[in-house]
Amino acid sequence: MSNCAKYLSVMPYQVHLSHINADYSVVPLPIGTWSSLLEDDDDLIILLNRVAITSSQHPSHEYPIITVVAGSIRATITVIGGQLYYTDPNALNRSNIKVVAVGVMQLLKGSSFESVLQSDAATILEEAELADNKSRRSWFGTRVRGHLLVVLLAVLSNTVISTWKQLTAAPNLVPVFDFTPGAIAGESIRAYSGLYMEDYQEGGKVIELTGGGQFKLYEMWRSAVLEGFTLKQVESLPLRLGSQGDKPALVAGEFYLLLPKEEDRMLLNGILFRRHFGALDKIGNLQQNQ
Repeated sequence: MSNCAKYLSVMPYQVHLSHINADYSVVPLPIGTWSSLLEDDDDLIILLNRVAITSSQHPSHEYPIITVVAGSIRATITVIGGQLYYTDPNALNRSNIKVVAVGVMQLLKGSSFESVLQSDAATILEEAELADNKSRRSWFGTRVRGHLLVVLLAVLSNTVISTWKQLTAAPNLVPVFDFTPGAIAGESIRAYSGLYMEDYQEGGKVIELTGGGQFKLYEMWRSAVLEGFTLKQVESLPLRLGSQGDKPALVAGEFYLLLPKEEDRMLLNGILFRRHFGALDKIGNLQQNQ
């Protein structure tokens, strides 16, 4: 039995995806988010791999983002160039860690990164043994088997070193924007201050822009206790005003590009938000950071 199969068990996953269409395409341009309830581990692994394939085929497109809720664990997976980067918002040492699809599933089940690393290493050794057994039955002979084992051991060593580096240093995921810093005549951050909502639904996002130049991003999660939504703050970054071409634009923390649109709308990394004129607590109860 493979190490992958050892970890598989029935567990439902609630997933929310953005920057990719429900058929795993990027044409036409994805707008908004979509959700799905996956019944077991196999479905989650298939979804992650399908998004990774699309990302590898369209590396210049917006990075697909997958939010996964499994029991009491919630994680965000950013897909860049076919690679999966795992972030646990409740753990500072689990930010943008490069993993494979099976590794995502293991982490959602509560496995440590160390055990995921050991599992990956064991899988490679198992594949090496199978490959060696096959080579014994082939006509290539002993010399080819020796070369094959050397290659597989090199892959194992590289995987261990690469994964360890991912545990100690997150990759640079800062995108390159067409953005010119500097205020436009007659424009100010205060003119765009307020609240903007994506959708009033579980997993929906809320933007708060302050007149003092601060960007805050919240996620909406349903609360059975409150019979409504709780708001979890996931970002708090400085905000700068500038332009994109001849249009005003804002950048938060060098990562989020916000483009003001007509009718009190705001485009954030390809997702359209509409202004909310009520108070933040009318959307949901703000969850205090532990």
